[in-house]
Amino acid sequence: MNRPKFTEETILSVAKTTLANARSHLTALGEFGVTEAMLNEFEVNIQTAEALPDEVSNRIDLKSLTQEKADSLDVCYQWGRKLRTRLQLAFGNNSPQAKSFPSKQFNAAINSESKMMPVMEILINLATQYQTELAAQGQTPEILAQGSQLLESLREADQAQELKKDEKRSATQERYQKFQIIYDTTNRINKIGRLVFENDPINLPLFESKWPVSTVTPPPENPE
Repeated sequence: MNRPKFTEETILSVAKTTLANARSHLTALGEFGVTEAMLNEFEVNIQTAEALPDEVSNRIDLKSLTQEKADSLDVCYQWGRKLRTRLQLAFGNNSPQAKSFPSKQFNAAINSESKMMPVMEILINLATQYQTELAAQGQTPEILAQGSQLLESLREADQAQELKKDEKRSATQERYQKFQIIYDTTNRINKIGRLVFENDPINLPLFESKWPVSTVTPPPENPE
């Protein structure tokens, strides 16, 4: 569902005015099916929409998770750099062991969790395979174990971010739907009001369109 035509503040403001006018003229509007139950439901929809968390909060939450993932990615990268250095110190820069370090893939993964996760698996295997030699270069059992812990943290951070993205998309669609219902109900009531009071110059203006003539296009959604 697309973003509603008008801002949320505008939709709520016009809807509240329409609701008040409809309640004041319920008997007349009843000729075309406007009932107290309908207006009560309309009011509940307005109140529910007002209680929704704003989109800024959702963006802040997602930004926080994105930063957590970036931090996890950086720690993995630093762990890998140290492993590469220890391999070179233990076996020499041109040794088969040092060259077994996947430098090209590793450097390409510096900003990509999807690339870093499989690379980390390779690095952990190398660190485990050469633990005896690497221990002399400062790779303690704790440092070795840290590799698996960092990989797991990166996976969790990535999963949390993806789940939040899905939640945000779902919440956004639900939000748009709620405001669209309010917008449509507002237009329906005002249309009925114009029919009922078409020859009443006093009450007709109450149900004429309150939507702004020109609209300000809302900013694009954040993809994160």
